Amino acid sequence: MSLSLQPSLRQTTSISPQIQQSLQLLQTPALELQTLLHTELQTNPVLEEELPPAETPETTDPEQEDEDPLGQNLDWPVSSSRPDRPRLDPRQALLESKVLPESLTDHLVSQLALSAADPAVRQAATEIIGNLDEDGFLRAELSDITSATGVSPEVVQQALTLVQSFHPPGIAARSLPEALLLQLQSRGREDFLEARIVQHHFDLLGKRKFSEISSALGVPVDSVHAAAEAIARLSPRPGAAFAPDRPDLVVRPEASFVRDGERWVPQLENDLLPRLRISDTYKDLMGDESADSQTRSYLKERIRSARFLLHSLERRQETLQKLLEVIALRQADYFSQGTSALRPLTMHEVADQVGVHETTIGRAVANKYVRTPHGVVPLRFFFATGLGGDSGFGPAVANTQAKEVLAEIVARETSGKPYSDAALEEMLRERGIPIARRTIAKYRTELGILPAHLRRRS
Repeated sequence: MSLSLQPSLRQTTSISPQIQQSLQLLQTPALELQTLLHTELQTNPVLEEELPPAETPETTDPEQEDEDPLGQNLDWPVSSSRPDRPRLDPRQALLESKVLPESLTDHLVSQLALSAADPAVRQAATEIIGNLDEDGFLRAELSDITSATGVSPEVVQQALTLVQSFHPPGIAARSLPEALLLQLQSRGREDFLEARIVQHHFDLLGKRKFSEISSALGVPVDSVHAAAEAIARLSPRPGAAFAPDRPDLVVRPEASFVRDGERWVPQLENDLLPRLRISDTYKDLMGDESADSQTRSYLKERIRSARFLLHSLERRQETLQKLLEVIALRQADYFSQGTSALRPLTMHEVADQVGVHETTIGRAVANKYVRTPHGVVPLRFFFATGLGGDSGFGPAVANTQAKEVLAEIVARETSGKPYSDAALEEMLRERGIPIARRTIAKYRTELGILPAHLRRRS
């Protein structure tokens, strides 16, 4: 046996600690960011919390500015003029405050950022992640993802396979059987009896017809019972642990949309975060030539770290502001009229407008809530795939609008003669919403609407 060294080239992706910090700040909601910043205040002695700018006017020393290794403003946030808005009552602020758990989007985007996928696959994967519901199911057609991203169907399929390989197992499935199969696959049991039952006899399993399954597969009934118990231990809602639908979960909005004449203007709640700056005392000490080199070296490193933190905070708020401005423009009808006027909007479109990558938009949206005239909503609420837009059907409408119209039609039907899916399809088309019958059935399930024969009442 001989050993030899052979040089080889391999491309790897490396993310610096500074970039990791910047990404973390972007995807962290304000209330959690408060805790993080207070920790920084305790661990970095050169940082201090400043009083409101009206009480502490500041001046900038040009000589100190020249020594800035990052070339950035020392203080954060940068003051800017904006329309005055009413301050929240403290009791209301307390009721709206609660630290959120990690969201499903946040969890998946962080895994995507560490993957070695091609840019086109990443783009499609970001769009897929943005179209998952709270249970982790993909509710958009792959053709919708293809249209929204402009990549080939083959690339979209690669992206789906990539996202389905992420944690938690079963994520991005398009049906319950597919979610269960993905979970079995993650456990290395894709060739076991459980997988065969889910793949070929799921309907019989739901009806607990174990004898028929036993006969069809040629296995003992006891084995079918054991397999059924194993399947029952799998999760029917793979993403629920990351985005729990809890009515008692109260959140603190990071921004509000207010009317300014004919426009809707987003206003960030900058008061949620402490105002930080670098202490003048340490800046002076840094310029003191009598200080020993070890002290100066330590202060230089601490000041550099602080300046990068302030810069990352400023970038976070700038990205959020630009994102909200695009939403205010594209979803102006929603703010005036409500959910029925919500327009199709994808992260890819917003990324183009803001001038960043889709994954950046995904991080900016994660765990963020905003206040609108129609209540507090998650920021991802404004992202929805479109239906229609082809010749003869008028402008595209958001799938959320299609669901709302569907629910409205069913609510007005006669209980003795409920509309079939075919009739619902035709009625939606008459309203300018072209939609396939299988999509009608999918939306019914999501809305908790039973099939026509089960809605019929004599």
